[in-house]
Amino acid sequence: MHDWLIIDGNNLLHSHPPFAAMVRSRPDGARAQLVREMEHLIGALARRITVVFDGRDGGKQTGFESSPVEVIFSPSAFTADTVIERLAFGAPQKAVVAVVTSDRGERDTVEAAGVRTIGCSVFMETAAAARRSLGAAAPRQAAPRGKLGDFFPPTIR
Repeated sequence: MHDWLIIDGNNLLHSHPPFAAMVRSRPDGARAQLVREMEHLIGALARRITVVFDGRDGGKQTGFESSPVEVIFSPSAFTADTVIERLAFGAPQKAVVAVVTSDRGERDTVEAAGVRTIGCSVFMETAAAARRSLGAAAPRQAAPRGKLGDFFPPTIR
């Protein structure tokens, strides 16, 4: 298991036939489905999963919110590859980070930073095995946040 998986979202979607078919008809649906599938695998494949997509005006996009999975859309001036490479070069502990992509140029750049890469087909096989071992477990959600009143004894509330 890795501490952090950084996934080239568009590359993975186009590399995996079931996703590729969905991308052609419903690209946003395919992206959302990928994020939902990764939610099930937090803790099984990595403690932290970040999925990076090529952006539309950069930043966050509605419909892709996820508590357990970080979703990044690249700023309009950059590609997702650029964002992924910056994340890889900036990672403080490169030995526990892996980037999922089948893009040879991106793999070479990321590996030059000292970060391991995993091809999309190998990753999808690993993800399928992890799903089988987890069974039909529900996606892992972030722990609910307490309210200010939770910190006071019931008699004061």
